Amino acid sequence: MSKLLSIIIPVYKVEPYINKCLDSLLLYKKDESGKQVLDRERMELMDILIINDGTPDRSAEMSREYVARYPEYFRQIDKENGGHGSVWNMGVMEAKGKYIKFLDSDDWFENLDLLIDKLNETDADIVLTHTLDHCENNELWLHKVDGIEYGKVYDMETYDWMHNKINLNCFLHHCSSFKRELLLPYIPLFIEKQPYDDSVLPMALIYAGKSMVAYDFTVYHYLMDRPGQTISADVIRKNMSAQMRANQHTLVFLQNHIGTGMTKKTQFLNTRVRRLYQSYYIPIVELSYRENKIRSEIWDTWVRIQKCHPMTPLMMLYKCMPYRIYRLFCKMILRK
Repeated sequence: MSKLLSIIIPVYKVEPYINKCLDSLLLYKKDESGKQVLDRERMELMDILIINDGTPDRSAEMSREYVARYPEYFRQIDKENGGHGSVWNMGVMEAKGKYIKFLDSDDWFENLDLLIDKLNETDADIVLTHTLDHCENNELWLHKVDGIEYGKVYDMETYDWMHNKINLNCFLHHCSSFKRELLLPYIPLFIEKQPYDDSVLPMALIYAGKSMVAYDFTVYHYLMDRPGQTISADVIRKNMSAQMRANQHTLVFLQNHIGTGMTKKTQFLNTRVRRLYQSYYIPIVELSYRENKIRSEIWDTWVRIQKCHPMTPLMMLYKCMPYRIYRLFCKMILRK
């Protein structure tokens, strides 16, 4: 039987979480006697690909037990450590399913049976579902896919990106499942051996996708506030250079592919290019004056060597004003 959905799971230092993650992929149903049994019909549609990224702890041994128990559905690849992005690049290459969904091994799924059924019913390039964030103090944040009618397949070329309110975070891996063929031509797409390797995913999916559909249920459970996560404020400050490289990578991808077409999608993507170029000209409040000045100068040097980039009013002000006055001007903008 051909596989419908490949679930790609990086494994690195996740001993406390890996069992919960993989258990969430086991689908059950009741048999005629009312007993819970494995839902083999749906399980056979899944290709669960675990990629051990050279983890030094027992995570890979623990995940290998699932491969031994369920070899029809789980498989594992062991590789040298190359970072989260290297796992995603390999996963897209090795996947056997029509659709792909990424799952970090400290997170988990629910309603996977519903997702399988919806993927079976549609031929849309991108399928969007809700995400539930688990924050500290047991606080839950539901990130709903909005700005789009549930169950309706949209043509992504004619969808009114500029005036509809769909959140671009809906195209992060938490909310999105997508056809493997969308990203395969661009692999290696994800930056390897650095944080924020997934920054390019939303723009790549929007660029490559021709159709999208959203459904009103939650699949992804995202564990936030784990020590060392790349979304924490301390780590963001520490990894500012990595963020800059990730944004540069996204800009290069967009400039190399989107061109100057006049479809609604192309116009939207070109606005994202302008915003990305401008983003580092607005100082971030967490950084000191000196850190901001250094970061802005590095970004400006990179921008100047690009063959083609849009010059925005804020970028022109940066070049014309003394930095102290420019920084004060930006703080005034941020207060509004």
